[in-house]
Amino acid sequence: MSRPGALAVAIRPPLPAQSAGVAKHDRADFAQEFLRRNAAYRAARARLGATGTSAESLDEAHRWGLCAFFDPARLVRATPAIWRAEAASQIVSLVPAPHLSGAAPLPDLRPCAEFGDAQARNIVVDRDGVRHRLRLFAPEPDARLAILLPPLGDALRAAACDAARRMIAGLAVAEPAAALRPSVLQHQRLALLLRVLDASLAGAGNREIGTGIVYPWLAGTDATAWKATGERRRVQRLLAEARHLAAGGYRDLLKP
Repeated sequence: MSRPGALAVAIRPPLPAQSAGVAKHDRADFAQEFLRRNAAYRAARARLGATGTSAESLDEAHRWGLCAFFDPARLVRATPAIWRAEAASQIVSLVPAPHLSGAAPLPDLRPCAEFGDAQARNIVVDRDGVRHRLRLFAPEPDARLAILLPPLGDALRAAACDAARRMIAGLAVAEPAAALRPSVLQHQRLALLLRVLDASLAGAGNREIGTGIVYPWLAGTDATAWKATGERRRVQRLLAEARHLAAGGYRDLLKP
């Protein structure tokens, strides 16, 4: 039995993966989570179709930082986005280097997502708990490859390149892979922002979100008392931040 005046919260997310399944997310996965909640993106993808191979479709996908549209109704871990190298620092470019000492072919990889364009083959590979995002400028599958070094100051791309180098060499990738993921506190905040955003998209108001998600111990707070709390203002800030990430701020997760 609920307490008198207690607020009953029944929040149904508009997407399959409210904020569950984000434990292994890297920064690019979280960017995709917020983009898939963008109404304009979902409308553009629906308008231009699921195949995404027309010139108009590809141009529109590029506008969002993508090589091609991804299906926003599918789970991020199962169908990762193919981001453009210009938009995402986690993209590692590999070029043929048959005469370079130390160049090596890729190991036998099974991509969980791939897309080929006129210049290269783009793949996403999950290996040993790490998600590698590679752009291959080699038509032959067994070509000896070298990693293009990132520009100075791009620590995220440097970590992605180091993780790819270690993966190809069969070495442990834990150290560079840690830089590809948000910190523990950042991860917790991003997961909370997804829950807040989903609740808002499902029609929940500020007090429902605050007492049902952010401050569940305040579930008995009535509307008048809630308006005077500092918690109410924090929920407003969380909502504003979540909406900003979905509207375009997700790009900051791709190139911090």
